[in-house]
Amino acid sequence: MRAFITGIAGFVGSHLAEMLTARNVQVHGLIMPGAPLENLDEIRGNPMSAAALRLYEADLGDLERLMTVFEEVRPEQVYHLAAASSVRRSLENPGEAFQVNVMGTRNLLEAMRRTGISSRILLVSSAEVYGESARLPRPLRENDSLLPVTPYGASKAAAELIAKRYVEEFGLDIVRVRPFPHTGPRHAAHFVFSDFAKQVAEINAGLREPILRAGSLDVRRDITDVRDMVQAYWLALTSGERGAVYNLCSGMVYSLRDAAQLLCSMVSKPVTIATEAERLRPHDLAVLAGCNKRFRDRTGWTPAISLARTLGDLVGYWKIRLGPLTGPLQGHSVGQSPGEIR
Repeated sequence: MRAFITGIAGFVGSHLAEMLTARNVQVHGLIMPGAPLENLDEIRGNPMSAAALRLYEADLGDLERLMTVFEEVRPEQVYHLAAASSVRRSLENPGEAFQVNVMGTRNLLEAMRRTGISSRILLVSSAEVYGESARLPRPLRENDSLLPVTPYGASKAAAELIAKRYVEEFGLDIVRVRPFPHTGPRHAAHFVFSDFAKQVAEINAGLREPILRAGSLDVRRDITDVRDMVQAYWLALTSGERGAVYNLCSGMVYSLRDAAQLLCSMVSKPVTIATEAERLRPHDLAVLAGCNKRFRDRTGWTPAISLARTLGDLVGYWKIRLGPLTGPLQGHSVGQSPGEIR
């Protein structure tokens, strides 16, 4: 089987590529020209998995190049993960979010339509599309209104609508998924769980004072391990109903305080948790919790990895990244940028 992943060199894309190569799938991936590839080091460093991997440089804005790549690869599965994924950055530069997430998705689907390749396509959206609907006094369901409160959420909702039209008007075989927050090794430090884990790794190494700096700790999120999430992507594409949309979430909701305290318990010295105003995010939803019944009933998927293991592995990842550094850092502390809750 041949699978094609956009955004393969990213956090989730690299985990998906590892899972697929372990299933003996030939993996072809789209990367931005000049993009860093360190997330793919484990695959590229293993002769067996490296032989099943091929990368293509292209911008989602280049329709002709996308068509050329699809004609060459002729994939049976397409996982569309590439996106401008930062909520905070979308507030600063809404145009980028819409250019990448909306027009990029349109170009991808148009390339598939024009080449006539009958792939199954997974469109990865986001729970951020629900926005104000998250105020409902129950977990979110797929038929709840899409009322996004950020440019990122709005761009993902628009991409979903485009995909729906390509199913209904052009007959493309598309499954849409709305993943809720997920984290794990390789998550970028500007996202909140990785930011916390990096701080804890630095505290453990004596590189910063024993204070974990945070924004609002009362925010509550449904959290899934990235390795469980990519299993869900596989099941959605292999077993999901054409044209359907599914929430991908664990059904387990934790506050950021829960996560911070769990991380602090991994350090041998006492750690203080401090809230800082500059880390507070405007438009933060107090709770983002989902119902995964539709997906669970369809596929049988159940997350297997505990939050404790997820966060422990994330701290371990940052310990490796920090390497042999010792002693307190001079000047500005590292890891001070506000973390995003995604």
